[in-house]
Amino acid sequence: MSYNFNKGFQQLIQFKPEELLLNEEESLIVLKFIFKPTHHAYIDELPMNDHVRGYAQGLLVKAIDASYSVGYVALIAESLMGRAGTASIKIIKRFGKNAAKHWFKHATVHDLENVKIYDFVRDHLGRAFAYDLKIRFAQNNTMPLLSRDIAYAAPPNGPLKVWG
Repeated sequence: MSYNFNKGFQQLIQFKPEELLLNEEESLIVLKFIFKPTHHAYIDELPMNDHVRGYAQGLLVKAIDASYSVGYVALIAESLMGRAGTASIKIIKRFGKNAAKHWFKHATVHDLENVKIYDFVRDHLGRAFAYDLKIRFAQNNTMPLLSRDIAYAAPPNGPLKVWG
């Protein structure tokens, strides 16, 4: 049985330059954390600017908030090694502690002290926003991101992998 969470159109938060918490290196790590390895070579070639940093930060906020909207019922954490590794976990933890609380609908102040992201949420976001990664940045388009229709479907069997 699969469950859908947060179905509907969702948009990434747009950040002012002074609200950006991720530096260039952290932004690259977050993008590689969200997107599958097939996108990593392209990510390495992105011209790093505030727009790309804001995009990475918006994806991270969405991943955290969507994970907390799912809840942690019957959560079994697996090893935290893998795609984007421990560097991502350090960035996620630090980001949660420094993030503005009003950026989130579902994560509470307490949740942000020990941020976690479900792997299936990350995968759904990666698929939903891949167009922006490949097209919008290639055209240097800085217009606000369009909404995406996302339904976070948890895997039907096995433990749910969590990052953080």
